[in-house]
Amino acid sequence: MNSIQEERQEIRKDRYLRILKNTGIPLAIVSVACLWLGNALTSDALGKVFIVTMPLVLLIGFTYNVRYLILALRLKKQQER
Repeated sequence: MNSIQEERQEIRKDRYLRILKNTGIPLAIVSVACLWLGNALTSDALGKVFIVTMPLVLLIGFTYNVRYLILALRLKKQQER
């Protein structure tokens, strides 16, 4: 079980994963906040900000998951050798 945790720690040290995480999480918070506040305040401007940020958040999240999967498979192949 420790080896699995060590593998995850090694994968999460990847520079690009950290960049994606550090941009994606705050952007997701802004996006959701704009959705809620836009609905509560009936603000069209905040709704438009949500419409712009939502696809970016989804793209960053998808990219993070694909990168993580690629690194995990690469690590598994290295361990099999």
